[in-house]
Amino acid sequence: MTVLAAGQSIDDRYLLERRIAVGGMGEVWEASDTRLGRSVAVKVLRPELGDDPEFLHRFRIEARTVASLDNPGIAAVHDYGEDEGPNGRRTAYLVMELVRGEPLSTLISRGPIDADETLRLIEDAAWALQAAHERGFVHRDVKPGNILVRTDGVVKLTDFGIAKAADAVPVTRSGMVMGTAHYIAPEQASGAEAGPAGDVYSLGIVGYECLAGHRPFRADSAVAVAMMQVREPPPPLPSSIPAGARELIEVALVKDPTQRYSTGGEFALAVAAVRRGEPLPAPGAVTGTIAPPRSPSTPTRARPAVGSAAPSTPLPASAPFSAPPSPPVPQRASSPASRPVAHQAPAARHAGGAGDRATRSRQAPPARRAAPARASGRAGSDSFRLQPKSSGRTLLLVLFVLLTLAAVAVGVLLFQGGLPGAGSAVQPPQGAGPGTVTSREGVLAGSAVAGGELATVIVTGSAR
Repeated sequence: MTVLAAGQSIDDRYLLERRIAVGGMGEVWEASDTRLGRSVAVKVLRPELGDDPEFLHRFRIEARTVASLDNPGIAAVHDYGEDEGPNGRRTAYLVMELVRGEPLSTLISRGPIDADETLRLIEDAAWALQAAHERGFVHRDVKPGNILVRTDGVVKLTDFGIAKAADAVPVTRSGMVMGTAHYIAPEQASGAEAGPAGDVYSLGIVGYECLAGHRPFRADSAVAVAMMQVREPPPPLPSSIPAGARELIEVALVKDPTQRYSTGGEFALAVAAVRRGEPLPAPGAVTGTIAPPRSPSTPTRARPAVGSAAPSTPLPASAPFSAPPSPPVPQRASSPASRPVAHQAPAARHAGGAGDRATRSRQAPPARRAAPARASGRAGSDSFRLQPKSSGRTLLLVLFVLLTLAAVAVGVLLFQGGLPGAGSAVQPPQGAGPGTVTSREGVLAGSAVAGGELATVIVTGSAR
């Protein structure tokens, strides 16, 4: 391809400053827009693609359409042009938003990413895909190198129009296989038309790589990897990864596209459910309008600034990556034994999924869980829902029996000659242990039967 150098001007407007990445489609440069005085990213296509009239026609249409996708999760397209180079060859270029951050591939190169951060990244990328799917576009080349993570954590998806336009160029004419074998959907690798579910599969591969630190299918050649995508199931993720995240990736990587989540939006809703600790919704379970949240979720800590824009190859790592915490979500119970039946979500008890999907439940929010028991015994109080229903009646019965026994004892003593002195002791009823208060639910606790001690025992038991 034409050799580009810093200081070179594209179309007498974009002054090249720094090469960001080099890939099969061309080069990406950080450049200065001399007319508007702003920094941009310029992708200059390979000459053989720029010389193909059919490709240029399709690419122009795609560039215009992608420029109309106004979504915060998609790197904006500012301009498209064709410049006559010094050697007389046409140079096609695309001017995009310059994203200050790093490609996801660079973050993965530093090691696995924790489940919370992985799910956040995947959900935001899925919503970006939904914006394209709603307009009838399929990315066809979703991979970590095309997912940029800004310094403040915002996810930006790139290379929409290029991927689809490049698919129209016959392999025999360009000598290249379009798409990336490690992330290509089985139907696309088999030669069938790729739809939105194909993007879901590719994003599932990205999620797998984030969690495991490596791709699910590895072989010596791209063809061998593509065949593995078609024929072989992915190796299971490590058991140390939360079950909800593992199950989510398994569903996304189903070979049959009709059994996957059909769009980026449906996949994003499934990811959001897992992040909230809810049972994983089955593909096709979402009906009606799929709408993204008002604003994408972002981490609380920013990453070091590294200029990048849609690199096709990973950039060098700059500093050790520490995954920022994701926004707080409802926590899951630590073990089955600690999950009160009264707090188990009905959806979790009746879910039909495999594994522990049927046993997962949502706990009540911390504010309600920590509230003290109220004397009114309101039916909605969490503390009273843990207390045996018969404890109030049992307490009254015990007090009535004790008062009756005390009255009988006083009557006997009076009948025998008066109350005992200070050195006398009142014997407990026969068969009762010292200070033991029982109910239908078993022994509560306590070392005395005084009214104050008994009340303390009941409150402690209700907060168990």
